[in-house]
Amino acid sequence: MNRILKTFIILLSILCVSNCYFNPILQKFVFTEPEKENSLLQGLSLLSVPSGPFAISITGQIRNENGSTVTDALLTVTSRTYELDGLDASATTDEGGRFFIRLASGTTTFAVSQEGSPYFTFKLQVNSPTDIQVVEISDNSFPVEVGSFVPYEPGNQPSFFELLSSNPYQNEVRANTPEGFEFYFTEDVAGPIQGQDAQWLSENLTVVPSLTFGPVTMSTSSFYVETNNFSNGTTYQITLTSNLRSSVSGIPLTPRTITFSCISQCGL
Repeated sequence: MNRILKTFIILLSILCVSNCYFNPILQKFVFTEPEKENSLLQGLSLLSVPSGPFAISITGQIRNENGSTVTDALLTVTSRTYELDGLDASATTDEGGRFFIRLASGTTTFAVSQEGSPYFTFKLQVNSPTDIQVVEISDNSFPVEVGSFVPYEPGNQPSFFELLSSNPYQNEVRANTPEGFEFYFTEDVAGPIQGQDAQWLSENLTVVPSLTFGPVTMSTSSFYVETNNFSNGTTYQITLTSNLRSSVSGIPLTPRTITFSCISQCGL
């Protein structure tokens, strides 16, 4: 009888051990859930992987002190944090002031020249495809803008529709009242339907503080709009939105804001 009882106890113990993983009470205190363990290990392994240097193709834009695009400027790389295969050593700006170049992450220093003469230098820092910024501009006689950065896939260079220049120009101080605004672009603009100038302007152009607009005149790669109700001593911001499109390619405009001040005889 004792031998039978002992055999029963041994069998019961084996069954308990072999099935206790499926016992929720024992599982809670004895076993680690495999899914949670795996996810934790995966997370730790990701954290332990160093973020090494990488190559990236980007486009940026250069504008001068008047906010006009800088064409045929030569950008030459003078130093960079990482040397990787397939990087570009130089680039040249197009009509829209855009350069297209393949860089490494980290900091790249450029010397910019125009018509063979030094123009300025700048340092571009790439931390990620969404974190690209200029950290220093130097050796410039006049203010310059370097920005509007967009990453893109190698071999798939994007196209842009850009504002070339404007009247009034960026940061202009006017001593008399402008009769209107004029804007010049890289391509012809898709203008308003006849008789719908006001609606077209409200969708494509904003001015703060607000002004009264007159008729719109479309020309080759430009348009002019009459304006009035200026106030003396006021700073205005004109914003051209991405609702504006090229009538040639259908590409939306890269948005652009122009700031100018109206003093002296403005509004008088």
